[in-house]
Amino acid sequence: MATDEPSGGRSGSVLAGLLAPLRLPERVLQALDQLRPMRLELTRVREQTAPLPDLLPALQRLEEVLGTRLDAVYDVVMALESDESHLNRTTNDLGAKVGALSDVVAPVGDRLATMERVIHDLAGEVAAIHETIVGVKDDIQRTTGLRGDRGMMERARDVITGGHREEDRPVSEGPDSGSREEPKT
Repeated sequence: MATDEPSGGRSGSVLAGLLAPLRLPERVLQALDQLRPMRLELTRVREQTAPLPDLLPALQRLEEVLGTRLDAVYDVVMALESDESHLNRTTNDLGAKVGALSDVVAPVGDRLATMERVIHDLAGEVAAIHETIVGVKDDIQRTTGLRGDRGMMERARDVITGGHREEDRPVSEGPDSGSREEPKT
């Protein structure tokens, strides 16, 4: 058996000698050990990206649907912005009506200002006429004796008819006295 040991040792060394050129150098083995975490990460990424080929058709369908909807929204926006849209027509109609109304109201405003000026002037004239009428009323009352005093008309009649007597007069008045006397009985 002793013969087997050296030969087994030899055959192992022969085999090791034959495999030596195929054996990786030590630094390559160390580099492979450092790449092992990267290999695990790449495996994980590959597993996560495996469903992507199934998602691509769904994404393409979504893109088509969104494109169709975007086209529809664009058509609506263009219709709203067009001159023929209901909103623009209504706004333009309202603008024209407001302009016409403004043209109609402007002369009315001028007329109102003129009327206010004329009414103010008339109020001043009415006040002046009122003062004149009050003065005329006082003159009439003083002249006719309606105030209770003997007026100029009564005195003139008395002078003309000669029927003026102090006793007949119910109220005695002097030219400036303004006092009343009781009639004599």
